Amino acid sequence: MSHPIAGRITLNLVAGILVTILTVTVAVWWMAEKQNKQAQENTGTMVTGGIVAMEDNVKAFANDYAWWEAGYNAYMAGDEKWVDENFGSGIRDTQISDILVIIDPKGEIPYAWSIDDHRGTPREIFSPEIRAKIAKLAEGMPVVNEAARPAYFRVGDDIMLIAVARIAPVSRASEVDPATLPFLVQGIYLNHQRLFDLGKQFLIDDLEIDHSANASGAVEDGFPPIRDFDGNIIGAFVWTPPTPGFAVLRNVVAPIAGGLLVFCLIAMWTVLRARRLALSQALSERQAVEAARTDSLTGLTNRFGFNELSASASFEEACAKGEAAIIYLDINGFKSVNDSIGHQGGDELVGMLADRLSMILPPDARFARVGGDEFAVALTGRAALGAVAGVASAMVHALDQSFTVGGFQFQVTAAVGYAISDGGDVTPGELLRRADLAMYQAKNAAERDAVPYHPGLETGALHRKRLGMALRGAIEANELSVVYQPIVRASDLAIVSVEALVRWDSKEFGRVSPVDFIPVAEETGAIHDIGKFVFQRACQDMVDWPGLKMSINVSPAQLRDPSFANDLGAIARRHDVVPNRFKLELTEGLLVRNPTIAKRKLARLKSMGFGLSLDDFGTGFSSIGYLRQFPFDWLKIDKSFISELGSNPTANALIQSMIALGDAMDIAVVAEGIETVEQLQLLRLLQCEFVQGYYLAKPMPAAGITALLAELGESRRILPELDLGGYEPSRPVLTIQS
Repeated sequence: MSHPIAGRITLNLVAGILVTILTVTVAVWWMAEKQNKQAQENTGTMVTGGIVAMEDNVKAFANDYAWWEAGYNAYMAGDEKWVDENFGSGIRDTQISDILVIIDPKGEIPYAWSIDDHRGTPREIFSPEIRAKIAKLAEGMPVVNEAARPAYFRVGDDIMLIAVARIAPVSRASEVDPATLPFLVQGIYLNHQRLFDLGKQFLIDDLEIDHSANASGAVEDGFPPIRDFDGNIIGAFVWTPPTPGFAVLRNVVAPIAGGLLVFCLIAMWTVLRARRLALSQALSERQAVEAARTDSLTGLTNRFGFNELSASASFEEACAKGEAAIIYLDINGFKSVNDSIGHQGGDELVGMLADRLSMILPPDARFARVGGDEFAVALTGRAALGAVAGVASAMVHALDQSFTVGGFQFQVTAAVGYAISDGGDVTPGELLRRADLAMYQAKNAAERDAVPYHPGLETGALHRKRLGMALRGAIEANELSVVYQPIVRASDLAIVSVEALVRWDSKEFGRVSPVDFIPVAEETGAIHDIGKFVFQRACQDMVDWPGLKMSINVSPAQLRDPSFANDLGAIARRHDVVPNRFKLELTEGLLVRNPTIAKRKLARLKSMGFGLSLDDFGTGFSSIGYLRQFPFDWLKIDKSFISELGSNPTANALIQSMIALGDAMDIAVVAEGIETVEQLQLLRLLQCEFVQGYYLAKPMPAAGITALLAELGESRRILPELDLGGYEPSRPVLTIQS
């Protein structure tokens, strides 16, 4: 009797053990498969993001070299040496690209560079058939920056990723026929090292390309495809899918094989261990996914991650409630920083800037680097919206303190714009566009504070665009002219110099103020052509005015141009005018932003013989340090001080101190904006050396200056007597027009 009972007990025990083992096995197997599937999906998302980032890098390289005024001009001029030294450097120096070719509108390849030719020369690789496909790929491509398009094609046993962009003149992009523009094609081979570097970002050791006929099957299994120009699958990115679930399963098989008691004890340990392993694996996966959304330089969210955020359901809901805001920040003149200290120094500056901005943002703000020199901030919630204006303003003024990189000191400024969702009718995409528009308004207007979006910007943006298009043809249409305003020596009221001032009489807009069109010219790049036009016209006119000096305004954009000094020297030589007859008037903006670069460039102009004048002294960031640090010959007191002369004791004292400062530092002082006889008398009493203003003479064309000099004779004295008491305050002393 004891035997059957023992048997039943044994049977029940065995059955219980088997059922337990089976249940645990099935449960663990199901958990392992689920983890495997989730890990495979996450890995696929990460690799796809990495491929997109790789394509963006190739496109960015192509855009950078194609959207280049000097490059286009050198190509069109047939300057082979310049083209080879500058375009070819993208291959020889950076090691970013494997191959770079330029294809002309006829489909020929006048220039080509490659790292090595063991797969074939560039002209063999880019056969007529491939060139035809490239031309088809570029159909409809707009002539704008960041318009490059990517493509893949097979080169022997390898696959090449290329980006195609049109080489275009930045300042005249809208005027040229796209069909007449050459293509710049930049390519990289998807070799083992590149695939290894790409996979390493996501903890994948065996990322490779399947070139075989099985590639279509791999795509069906969820691996990213590689398609050629015609959309045909020529390969697939493949790798060994992670199986963290099986790792867990292997750890629990042995304990399951033991006895029930041992199994139960070990099962508890196994479950705990499995949980730790799963958490560790999940953490690694999250870190890899986060890496795909993170900017490697600053540690901030990148454009991919920021786009994910703005497209998320939570952000869309916040927009619908009117509780979302976007702030855009763009560093001004960042390209000049890279040109001065290289990309490594530029990267260091970006990192320092990101750290400084991060410290002033609210804890719940999403801060992202969305471009080489662009940042974005996303804010949600009512409390955040109430603070967005203050946050945006703080971002502007956080850059007031200069940065020191590699021994160079930089004063960085930025354009900041922001937009707030109105609720109900603003999508995330529209909010991004509005913030971007506000930022460009800040950049165009050179604002020293953040600019909020308002509907008026839509009209303003359209007007600026039309103004920019009209400005490009203004020189050819003979719409620009130069007028001259005399500068008078205060002691005897003799004309010693004139200031050249550009005027624009547009057929479309009528008389356009320089306050309106000069910022547009700087934004579009037309300022370089306008500056050359003014300088050339000044050289032509001053040939008839021997002994007279000339003041010419120079914008920061012109001074940043590497060829600016050489261009001025060439124009002066062509007209046989010595540089020491010119005074170049500069504002303090460039000196504050990049004092080291400015000092070097001003020293170059000074060595050529050009005089230098600090314009608008007394406004902005004026300090004795600038006068001591930079080789200025003149300083011009801003007219805002002169307007209060005689009526404001503080203004009197300030002007007197400025004149004394100039005298102490052996710098000539010019007071501009003289509109009354009282102002002139006081400035003479204060021993100001030179004066300028409507009371003495208004701006006039060259013929007017010639007539004025002829009437005044050798003395060139606007007033024949020194006692000015008999003149009415509001009456101009002399105005001559042609």
